[in-house]
Amino acid sequence: MRTLELSDIIPVAEYEKQRDARRRAAMELRARRRVALGDLISMHFENRETLIYQTQEMMRAESMTSVNAVLEELEVYNGLIPGPGELSATLFIQLDSDADLRKWLPVFTALEGNLWLRIGSDKVAAQFEPGRTREDKTASVHYIRFALTPAQRRALEREPAEFVCTLKEYSRTAPVGDVLRRELLADLADVAPGQAGA
Repeated sequence: MRTLELSDIIPVAEYEKQRDARRRAAMELRARRRVALGDLISMHFENRETLIYQTQEMMRAESMTSVNAVLEELEVYNGLIPGPGELSATLFIQLDSDADLRKWLPVFTALEGNLWLRIGSDKVAAQFEPGRTREDKTASVHYIRFALTPAQRRALEREPAEFVCTLKEYSRTAPVGDVLRRELLADLADVAPGQAGA
């Protein structure tokens, strides 16, 4: 998937005029690309469109006008662009109370190695960005990837698929529905933006 470039971004003043329409489109896109794994974990699969939106929102929030600052922001978000044969997601651990934080963040230190995409009888392990987990607790946001072989990519077109958490304390599954499947296949095929549902 092509990385983000300065030409993909519009100035904050222009974005402000378009923001309502862009926000609605982005929320619709994100809804198609979100999967809930139980009540506490959700994954939002990223592509160029989701990351352009996030970049524009960050520029707006920080009143960012410096070209160098925008380029730095693009470098950060380009780290989330899926590579060939990859799916890239932001994983959120959704904990609202201090009691839940104390209970679950230590449990979720073992999330790496216990999160999978199952396609038919095959499993693809989630690869976690390093540095977000310590012995006693983990971050509430993680950046993960699933690297699929060509055979697994073909299988995703026709085989039942689901996301699986195999933690003893949080054993959950979430099916890959038709809408999400089309989005993920589009990422893997690297089709032009907006053609995923075609």
